[in-house]
Amino acid sequence: MPKDDYVYRRSSGDDAQGVFDIVSASVRHLAPHPYSQEVVDSWMAGRTPENYVSDCAGQTIWIAELYGRPVGFSQGVPGEVKRLFVDADHAAHGLGRALFIRALADACPNGGGRVFIEATPNAVPFYEKWGFRKTGQGVFAGRAAHLPVIDVVYLEAQIEAVAPSDETGDFP
Repeated sequence: MPKDDYVYRRSSGDDAQGVFDIVSASVRHLAPHPYSQEVVDSWMAGRTPENYVSDCAGQTIWIAELYGRPVGFSQGVPGEVKRLFVDADHAAHGLGRALFIRALADACPNGGGRVFIEATPNAVPFYEKWGFRKTGQGVFAGRAAHLPVIDVVYLEAQIEAVAPSDETGDFP
């Protein structure tokens, strides 16, 4: 798919279902590596589209669309890139890079600063290409005690400069 066919925009409350669907589809591809099938099967336990309504309605999420269908999203808040998911059918088209730049700009509202990421182990090489370094390991917080843990890697980087985002998502 040509990169020019993707459209980037800020989220609205109506995007919660699409965001939920992208996360659900994305995690299915995480077994058997780096997670067991048991972990992947339980990943979305207790989650619903409602979990994403507030962030979507607050327009804190960047949506990538192809012909009007959401195919990826990212979210950055000051000091942290919180989420980056791309539909597996759209990987390796520059979508992750484009979404990451937008989330990184939101994580650095003053143009730079220290940024933290909590990532799945398979995503670490992507972030390391951007200068992020591992600072530790842990488990995804907020899961019910009876569910298997989701291992995560903590990363951080000192970002010197990021192009500011605007409402249209235009970047150089």
